[in-house]
Amino acid sequence: MLNLQLKICEIFHRIVFQKRFNKLHSHIRSKYHSRFFDEVIRKNKIDVLFAPTASIEIAHLKTKIPVCYFSDATVNGISDYYDRFANISQRSLKISNEIEQRAISKSTTQVFSSQWAFDSAKIDYGSTNTFLVKMGANIDKDPQEEEIMKQYDSVINLLFVGVDWNRKGGDIVLETIEKLDKNGYDIHLTVIGCIPPVKHSKMDVIPFLDKNKKDDMLKFQKLFKKSHLFFMPTRAECYGIVFCEANAYGLPVITTNTGGVPSVIEDGVNGFMLPLSAGSEDYFKVIGDLISDEKKLKKMAISSREKYLKELNWNHWGKEIKKTQGL
Repeated sequence: MLNLQLKICEIFHRIVFQKRFNKLHSHIRSKYHSRFFDEVIRKNKIDVLFAPTASIEIAHLKTKIPVCYFSDATVNGISDYYDRFANISQRSLKISNEIEQRAISKSTTQVFSSQWAFDSAKIDYGSTNTFLVKMGANIDKDPQEEEIMKQYDSVINLLFVGVDWNRKGGDIVLETIEKLDKNGYDIHLTVIGCIPPVKHSKMDVIPFLDKNKKDDMLKFQKLFKKSHLFFMPTRAECYGIVFCEANAYGLPVITTNTGGVPSVIEDGVNGFMLPLSAGSEDYFKVIGDLISDEKKLKKMAISSREKYLKELNWNHWGKEIKKTQGL
């Protein structure tokens, strides 16, 4: 029945508005999920609900149990930001915003992972008990210091990790690598997670790694350990957990000042952020200057690791979340 109702809405929006209907973020789906969780709550003794990225699940809940809503973005923040939300009808966007508003109003506390999302919650939805808590790296255990010691006297290895080549700024990466190579820098790029549209003699490509598989995880760790810089000039990013992973391995991050990135990267400490308008020439200069100064590169590798240990890990996240709940 749910799928049929959503299909009807999808067809209606396509015919009437000639736009897409966001069936994943609708009142129909939200009410369906809320009824399910209301029943689960009724049958169990629950003191508090933690709802990560669960606006549709909590928007229509009838429970009076305290709810902590956690997310890395708001609907209003991403609707004109990510390409995948393009061509959605205004009516569908209105519904999505209504659900976001209900979720924020329903929750006792609202926790967001970046200043970008935090500000949207306050300004666009009037959230009143809102906190900023940064997320951590998705790794099982911290790599040891001796495991990530870098040698800087030969090739400098750059790492790019992302499924969406275009959104992650892949074209800028290749253009920058080309400039570095032509200007005599001894560099090499490893791409994980996608297949670039062109090949390059200074680039290796690993289309996919499943970190839930032991062999893939070991390969993932090995690639991070041997790398010196993480380079991803993303076009749109709610946060960037992969930046936390890079810092865990002592990799400074070269990226873009956009979305939630400034809450992860502290310019000049654990990486550099360039404006969205920056092109390959700008990135070439930043990377070239950095890898030409071994002392500066080593210092930033150390401060990147320290940034991870201090705040970009899940243990720190857990402690901060407890504080938001008065625990």
